[in-house]
Amino acid sequence: MANIYDYLDYRRFLKDRVDVLREGGQFSYRNFNRKSGFRSSGTLKLVMDGKRNLAQEGIYRVSKGLKLTPAESKFFTHLVQMTQATTHEEKDFHFRQLSAFRPFRKARELTALQYDILSHWYYAALLELSRLDDFREEPEWIYRRLQPKVALNEIRRALTELTELKFLVRNGEGRLTRSDQTFATPDEVKSLSLVNFHREICDLAKKALEEIRFDHREFSSLTIAVTPDGFRKIKTRLQEFKRELDAYLEEETGKRTEVVQVNLQVFPLTKEINHVV
Repeated sequence: MANIYDYLDYRRFLKDRVDVLREGGQFSYRNFNRKSGFRSSGTLKLVMDGKRNLAQEGIYRVSKGLKLTPAESKFFTHLVQMTQATTHEEKDFHFRQLSAFRPFRKARELTALQYDILSHWYYAALLELSRLDDFREEPEWIYRRLQPKVALNEIRRALTELTELKFLVRNGEGRLTRSDQTFATPDEVKSLSLVNFHREICDLAKKALEEIRFDHREFSSLTIAVTPDGFRKIKTRLQEFKRELDAYLEEETGKRTEVVQVNLQVFPLTKEINHVV
């Protein structure tokens, strides 16, 4: 039986659950409609194929037709609403609701942890902080070094999760340091968490503009009209510069004393207008 807590897309869940039931001779669209109360025999198929969405009444009928438990029905509701959400805030809210279900965190522990790590700026900062020559894996020391301040319990949690996922490991000297571990994150989670991350980084930039003296920061901007090809070139050049800067700084052999955030941003200040003749 397809376990609902393994899924981040309700349509995939429905397809897999129906396939399993059909193979076991336990499913027919006629019986499903009788149990669920759907009048049209093609409703479920249209939903699974992405040609129709589910409203609240439809969610209830599908849950009833598949005999989901009360907990599964509640989970299914948030799964549907996350899949169909049209804004980041809605998707993020429903993913957080899904993550609160213990069976989901047990089935997709890695996914839940990766969401936390990618969503918050201080996880990345802590990884780089571990590379400083004077780094100490004491939450109190990390608390004093990070700006803006992060709660001690969040620092302890970050240390635990980064260690569990082997992003922080012990080197030959027994010192905790950053590893070369990389993410293999589901697209649904990556898109949600990266938006959260960049939002936090933009908030940090606004605070830095007001609170950090000018000789310890660099802010500059360029407002310019471009062609579509020019916009693509800007993105390409920024991506190339980021890679070049990263490689250049990695080759430095001096003592590392600070962790900094480098933001490269380009976005439109206008929108296209479709002229109707």
